[in-house]
Amino acid sequence: MRRTFRPVPLTPGFLPASVLLLWLCLSLSAGAAPAATNARPFRVGPPAAWVKPLPIPPDPGPTPEGEEETSVSRLLIEEQVRVSGPSREHYLHSAQKVLSPQGIDRVTDIQFRFDPTYQKLTVHGIWRIRDGRREDVFQPAEARVIQQETELQNRLYNGTLAVVPFLRDVRVGDTVEVAYSFQGANPVFGGRFSDVVGVGRSYPVAHFAYRLLWPEGRGRTLFIRDFAAPGLSRSESMLNGEREIILERRHVPAVRHEDDVPGWQPVYPWIQFSEYKDWNDVARWASTLFQVPARSKALAQEVRRLSKEPTPEARFFAALRFVQDEVRYLGIEMGPNSHQPHPPDEVLQRRFGDCKDKSLLLVSLLKGLGIDAQPALVSTDLTQLLDGLRPTATAFNHVIVHATVDGRELWVDPTATLERGGLDSYAPPSYGRALLVAPGTTAITVIPTPTLTEPSIFVDETYVAMDRDGAATLDVVTTRTGDAANSMRRALAGTSLSEVSRLYLNYYAKTDAKISVAKPMTVDDDTVENVLVMQEHYRIEDFWSSGGSREFRAHALRQYLAVPNYSHRAFPLAVEHPVHARHRITLKAGELPPVKTEYEVVDGPAFRFVADTRARGQTLLLDYSYRSTADSVPPERIAEYVEAVRATEAQRGYAIQLRSRARRQGSAQSGEGGALLLGVVATGLVLWFVIAQGGPVGLWRKGRAWGRRRAFARKFDADHRGDSAGSAIPITSAQELLSKLDRLRCACGTTSEAPRDSLRHEAVVLGERHLTLVQWQCPACARARRAYFEDKGSRAA
Repeated sequence: MRRTFRPVPLTPGFLPASVLLLWLCLSLSAGAAPAATNARPFRVGPPAAWVKPLPIPPDPGPTPEGEEETSVSRLLIEEQVRVSGPSREHYLHSAQKVLSPQGIDRVTDIQFRFDPTYQKLTVHGIWRIRDGRREDVFQPAEARVIQQETELQNRLYNGTLAVVPFLRDVRVGDTVEVAYSFQGANPVFGGRFSDVVGVGRSYPVAHFAYRLLWPEGRGRTLFIRDFAAPGLSRSESMLNGEREIILERRHVPAVRHEDDVPGWQPVYPWIQFSEYKDWNDVARWASTLFQVPARSKALAQEVRRLSKEPTPEARFFAALRFVQDEVRYLGIEMGPNSHQPHPPDEVLQRRFGDCKDKSLLLVSLLKGLGIDAQPALVSTDLTQLLDGLRPTATAFNHVIVHATVDGRELWVDPTATLERGGLDSYAPPSYGRALLVAPGTTAITVIPTPTLTEPSIFVDETYVAMDRDGAATLDVVTTRTGDAANSMRRALAGTSLSEVSRLYLNYYAKTDAKISVAKPMTVDDDTVENVLVMQEHYRIEDFWSSGGSREFRAHALRQYLAVPNYSHRAFPLAVEHPVHARHRITLKAGELPPVKTEYEVVDGPAFRFVADTRARGQTLLLDYSYRSTADSVPPERIAEYVEAVRATEAQRGYAIQLRSRARRQGSAQSGEGGALLLGVVATGLVLWFVIAQGGPVGLWRKGRAWGRRRAFARKFDADHRGDSAGSAIPITSAQELLSKLDRLRCACGTTSEAPRDSLRHEAVVLGERHLTLVQWQCPACARARRAYFEDKGSRAA
């Protein structure tokens, strides 16, 4: 179950914040409360004597610019609470004026929701005020009582009842006033009091008030913490031996909605009340609920079965996967079972339970196997906000397990299913903070954030389009690891592979209508390493049909790089973290336009994006990666974040435009014509040169005479380079010797590589000079060759 700690607006259609928070913690509801037959499950009557109802303020008239309400004007929101012993009484009073026909639906949508296992509902009245006349329009006989399981979609049953009145004749201009009370408190808290009072709403309120009567001086201490409630007045006094605390605020402005606000960021200003003095107080309370029972027959039998595993790691994962995969998630929470787990024996017998039930069962099994483990209370929303809260039992809405296996600290969620991998690859859930359920716990524990060194999702697309007029193929390999593999494994467990294949095919069909499956999709699931690989194979007709143009996009990264709906913000922007994703696109084509190699990096306030573009021959490679670096962006950096996201838009894809056929034919014809003209000119120059040298015979005689002179001159040429020690060739390494050796011309006129197996080396020392004489045989004419080399590099070094 995912619930929120944030205060809820107090209207007749909603429970007050204080009542909602009674359900908030760990509440995994279920069951069916009995429906009323003859007797109504509520009473009608005046409020208790201690209640001091406030008058309805006059209509404030036009609201300030930007605060206009078009359908309903909230005139009064009032709460009064009296704590007495282990119980409490809670009075609620509101008044709303109808401004438009749409407002009639809002004002008349009234439900009084309560838990009949520990609460009693008293309806004081519903009044319609028209033209200054106040009339009670609540008809108890016409009200309907329904069992409204609001968490049924989460497989939670809490037995909550709702009284639904039906109002007659409500018109524009009427004011509807509602007053009712609850008596009783959930016994699971042992009489401890805690409450959260929302001071702001998503709409303006003319007058807000909260009154608390506290049993001062009776061994009970109340702690108060203010969370950004500007304009709130607070007064305290003693009244008949009770401490009276009054919070009041007039002309409360609306708190405007923004998208993707982190759960740990308070949106509405609020005040927290708590009777718990510290976190140890909360931990000791929770320890009384999560007690590991004595070994029962059913529990002992399960422990014996799990003990057959060979190692502590194997026994731990066998127990975890039994609870995760074989005990289904379903909660029955009525009364104390909103926070107190059912006994492990009962859960084993039923083979179902909520987070509390499954966590206690897992801890019981692990302790039976000799593995240290404790339940841990967490909040799926608040995370680091817990660091600043007053200690309270109502701060948590989920339970996980903390265990130590082979010296390694693990945080596991028993409600997760189909998780795989070993100790090395097991990442903790992203709840941020936890309260270990143990009598000695004194503080909130930080759950480490997983570190992703490699992409947890890697989409690798390969297009092959060698024929411009033919079909292309597309092969997609998607590799998921860690939590991404777990999520896909769960999806595949509930959806057939053929249906997944159909969905994926239609995704690509949005770009290529003539796409078809070439081979069936395959899944390779390595549960030991927790790596899941999916392969898709497609054929695409008319791949270059759009005039030879294509655009390739890194669609796997799009979900992480979205501009928020609200860029001018008062609150931080939540960013999914940690995330490391990669998308690679390879295009193998028969022809490609020139591709410029680029490597672009965009560093945003909460992410790093890299785009690598390069080409090898007729292959284009586009490689994109995204890595989150924070879980949120502060308001003052939103503009920078938006700019960074938009900077990636141009980098998250690549457009290809092949040359048109007309241009290619024109280029080919132009090339042929140019070559023909060049040939004609070259032929003319050769003919002119031959004629100038006296014709072919004269040119031959001149060439022969030049050869004779050159051969005769070589006989008297005294010191060719390398032929003697005096003209030794300088070198710095053996590699340079071989390189220069291959460039020496033989008397026969050839410069061919000397066979390495025929080389003979001889060291020659002339004073301080160190020479190497190399002798070999010319591979062309078989003549004996020799050359001197002088090592300059090693001596200088």
